[in-house]
Amino acid sequence: MKKKIHILPVLLFISLLSASLFTACDKDTNSYVDVLVVNEGNRAPVSGVKVEFYQNSCSPSDYNYTVGVTDENGIFSTYFVSPAILSIKASLTAADGGTRYGYGTVRLVEGETKTATITLEAKVEY
Repeated sequence: MKKKIHILPVLLFISLLSASLFTACDKDTNSYVDVLVVNEGNRAPVSGVKVEFYQNSCSPSDYNYTVGVTDENGIFSTYFVSPAILSIKASLTAADGGTRYGYGTVRLVEGETKTATITLEAKVEY
């Protein structure tokens, strides 16, 4: 007695198996960070703040990472291609020409979003 070979189910099984093997390795390896900048006094979000990232081993004047500006909600979002521990410097130029600063650090983890809250000091430096 001859057995019928159903070619369509076999091909479907092979194609589904190969597709699942290739997509299983497609893991998000980026590290995401949201920086929230707030005022020291009232803890209100501050927009238009320059946010700079640098590594602890570098001096703050040697920025070699992302630089951006906070949005209307006081948040700057970015990502990095590998995990790291980064220092953050936030600066806002005051109307009288002085600058307010805030500092912090963040530890980035592969595939996760970390939030860092930076407080801008009330003191203006000239």
